[in-house]
Amino acid sequence: MAITRQDTIEYFRLEGARNLLKFYGRYQDNIPDDAPEWKKELFPVVRGIWNSEMDGGRSRYEIGAQLRTAADLFEIHPDGSHHALKNFPMGYPKERTAAIFREIADYVEQWASPLDWEAISNTPISARELIMRFPRLSNILPLYFGQDGAAVSDDMQDASTEEGIRMYIDETHPGCPWNLPAAVAECHEALALFHTEDQLDRFFCGAGMHGGSGSDDFTDFLPLFARLCSEHMREFHSPMWEPR
Repeated sequence: MAITRQDTIEYFRLEGARNLLKFYGRYQDNIPDDAPEWKKELFPVVRGIWNSEMDGGRSRYEIGAQLRTAADLFEIHPDGSHHALKNFPMGYPKERTAAIFREIADYVEQWASPLDWEAISNTPISARELIMRFPRLSNILPLYFGQDGAAVSDDMQDASTEEGIRMYIDETHPGCPWNLPAAVAECHEALALFHTEDQLDRFFCGAGMHGGSGSDDFTDFLPLFARLCSEHMREFHSPMWEPR
C-alpha cells in the first residue's frame, strides 16, 4: 500500500515521543514494566528535552501529548500495525504498552515539578542527551567530513578543511540566515562543553555521531567553522527584520 501524505503527517506528529523512546527500539525490544528501570534510562533524555525546551525545542507537554496519542493508537492496534506507530517500541508485556506509555507521559510532564537540582546535577550526562544540543553539527560533520576525517563527498576528497567548510556554506546559500547562525552557536557550545581535543574527538567522532573535522583538530576546526560562517553572513546576509 502506498504511503499517503496523511500517513506521513500522522507519522511525524509523534516524532518527539518516538525520539524519546528510540533507545528501546534500537538496543532492546521492549520497554520494561518496571517504572524505576525505565525512569533511570529516560532521566537524562528528559533532561535533554527540558534543556532543549528552554532553547525553543519541543516542550515536555507536547511530547507527553504525543505519548498519549500513541497509547490510544496501541489500544486500537495492539500489534502496533498503525502506520503512525512505526519505529515505536512496545512495552513488556505487550498488553501493557498503552498503560506504560501513559505512565511515561505523566513522568515526562511532571519531570521538573518540583525541580530536583540534586538529581539533575548528580546524574551523568548521556551521549543521547548531548546529541540533542547539536542538531546541525550532527548532520554537517558526518555528511561533509566523515568519521575518518576525510570528506565524504567526491568533490571534497582533496579539499582542505577550509575549502570543505566553504563548500558547505555554498550549498547552504541562500538559506544561510536559517542555518548558519545556529551552527555557529553549536560550535561555541561544543567548545564550552568539551575542554580538550580528546573529549571533542571522542564525542563527535563516536557517540553515535561519527563525524569528523577534516584534517584539523576540533579545537581548530570549530572556531574556523564559526568564523567562516560569520564572515559569510556579514558579507552576504545583512539582517532584514522589523522591530515589532
